[in-house]
Amino acid sequence: MKKLLAFALVLVLSLGICVTASAEANDTWVMAINATFPPFESIADGTTEYVGIDIDIAEYIAEKLGVEMDIQDMQFSALVPTMQSGRADIIISGISPTAERKEIIDFTDSYYFPMNAIICKKDAGYDTLDALKGKKIGVSMGTSYANVAASVEGAEVAELDSTPLIIQEILNSRCDAGIFDSTQAAVFVQENEGLEMHIIESEVTMEDSFAIALPKDSPYVEQINEILDEMMTNGTMHDILVKYLGEEATDQYEAFVAELDLDEEVPADAEQADSK
Repeated sequence: MKKLLAFALVLVLSLGICVTASAEANDTWVMAINATFPPFESIADGTTEYVGIDIDIAEYIAEKLGVEMDIQDMQFSALVPTMQSGRADIIISGISPTAERKEIIDFTDSYYFPMNAIICKKDAGYDTLDALKGKKIGVSMGTSYANVAASVEGAEVAELDSTPLIIQEILNSRCDAGIFDSTQAAVFVQENEGLEMHIIESEVTMEDSFAIALPKDSPYVEQINEILDEMMTNGTMHDILVKYLGEEATDQYEAFVAELDLDEEVPADAEQADSK
């Protein structure tokens, strides 16, 4: 009987070790994104492949952590609720670490500092927020661009399901303009000859930045911070930006970031919202 019990105990322990090792070797994280945000995340034309700056960052992090990323595409407004419900392990989707979001989920250090921009039809003259007074402004649903648009006197804010839909509404004259991240805006203007973009002059704060979201009290925040720091210092982040933005635009962006005073977090002004 003792021999049988001893054998059973060894068997159970062996199975437990095998199961644990298998789980670690095949660990899969659900990564929630909104794939309508080129050049950060989108679906390559004619394929089902996700591509973009955030996708490449995710692949680097996954390799360092020894995990697989199971990418789940959804509306931007669903990203945080999906994580809160336990159905997502990580969000890498141009999401900003606002004070409101930080109350319910955790964020890594910021890895990108965007500027906002207006897109409108060519020669429309909407080159500042003041120029949009009384106009209909399209924004992506669930993003804080709605706050920027709402700060414009008399503006009608149209929250739409995706950024490509905003572009169509502008082209079809159902919206006068839209507010976007300037990097994404440059892509849309390049793809649509009838459009132009104008950078919105505003102070950049930590709440304007993009960071990686994790569940509240995640043990991986510092580990991913270390990976992001490595990417910044070993040239990986630079190479990713060049891949999607080009050398000139990347150099201009890096020069812009070098001038930012980001030693301390500065609360965003109530009338100025973060990028997403």
